[in-house]
Formats: sequence, C-alpha cells, structure tokens
Amino acid sequence: MPYITVKNIRIFYNERGKGSPLALFHGNGGSSKMLKAEIKHYAKHFRVLAFDLPGHGRSDRIPGFEGDFWQYSAFLIKKALVSIGTTELHLMGNSGGAIIAFHLAADVEINCKSVIADSFEGLALPPERAKAIVSQRNRTMDVRFFKMFFKYLHGHDWRDVLNKDSKNLLHFAEHKTVWFDSLEEVECKVLLTALEEDDMIPRAADKVRLVHELLPQSELQIFSKGKHPAMLSNRKRYRKLVCDFCCDKKT
Repeated sequence: MPYITVKNIRIFYNERGKGSPLALFHGNGGSSKMLKAEIKHYAKHFRVLAFDLPGHGRSDRIPGFEGDFWQYSAFLIKKALVSIGTTELHLMGNSGGAIIAFHLAADVEINCKSVIADSFEGLALPPERAKAIVSQRNRTMDVRFFKMFFKYLHGHDWRDVLNKDSKNLLHFAEHKTVWFDSLEEVECKVLLTALEEDDMIPRAADKVRLVHELLPQSELQIFSKGKHPAMLSNRKRYRKLVCDFCCDKKT
C-alpha cells in the first residue's frame, strides 16, 4: 500500500478499485483501518483512495504542530492528490474527515465532483465542546477494549497520537472556533448526513441542518437510529444513499 511524501511528511493511503476517484477521510483519532469494509464496498464503483490523516494511523507524526490541524491536513492531502495526478474526484469523510473534505472542496486546485459529509460538528467547535470531547476520550483510553482498538489503528504510540489530537482540538477551539472562513466557496453538490440522536455529538442533526441552510446545492439525510458515525451504523442504507448520489451504477 502506497505512501506519498509531502513537506517531508509521509502520508499513507490505501488505493483500491477503478473508475471515478473517491477520497475517503476518517475522523480525528481514527485511521483508514476503521473504513476497511467501506473501502472494499466502494471500490466496486470507484477508484478509492483512503487516507490516514497526518499524525494518524500509518502516516508520519507531526511533532510540535500547533494550528488548524484540519486546514493543514487538507493542504497536505491536496498536495498529495496533485502529485498523484488526481484532482477531479468525490470527497467523503466523517467527523473531522468531513471538515477536511469541505476544505478540499473549496480549494481552487481541486475539481470536486461531490462532497459526502457525515456525523460532524457543524460550523464550529466551541471551547466547552472541545473540552467535553477530550474528557470523553480520556475516559475511553483507560478501557481495555479501546486500548486494543486504538493500538490496532495507530500502533504502539496510540496514546501519543490521541493526546496530540486532543491538543489540536483544544487549540483550535480556543484560537479559532469556526471551521470555515467561507463555506459558500464549496460549489459542488453536497450530501449531508447525521444521526437524530448521535451518542458522541450533542445536537448533531441540528448542527448539520444549519450547514444545509448555507448550502443551497446540498441534500440532507437524517437517520433516526444508529450510533456514531451514521455511515457505519446505517451501513446498508448509507451505501445505497451514496451510490444513488454519485455512483455510475447503483448497488
């Protein structure tokens, strides 16, 4: 499975399938290993490129980084896509990966055909919300099951990966708070999805509805059941929804 080096940082991506390119982005604290079944499925319809975000999974760590991690990750992945020669594509992400997809879609060097954004924090990350995310994460890091899961995603340094990501969340919330300078710069069609009762994001559906109001070209799907993220807990319906939205063939 290939790597590409951007600004002296090796970015890992899993490439499978043929057809129109689809870039997949996991959420913060995760890795592309979480999306193995989705990669296999969507590779039937797309040329899938599933990235490990910088500092996550099999991508290089970024020591000493302070700033907007999501905007910086989008910048690095854009450079990777340019180097690969793949700048006309669909973008799909959940949680923090959805934020990165929006940043890429707004970039003039990317010819985005569509964005699928699932189970994310909406337009902003207030400091109290970032603190709640970190507190919840810290509790899971002491649970044996999650220790094994995070080690599977990231390797032996999983605790450092999560602690650094928590610092990125707190830094962003304190110094910037709002994810996007101008979301209206996204001109491609957009599919927004959320859970009515997300177990990890309070008022997730309401947050995504606000994004929907700002993007007249967007479609909105709220799932009444399931756990975070919707794309995995409602896998069968979600796959059909995505392929109805942008696949050449339906499932």
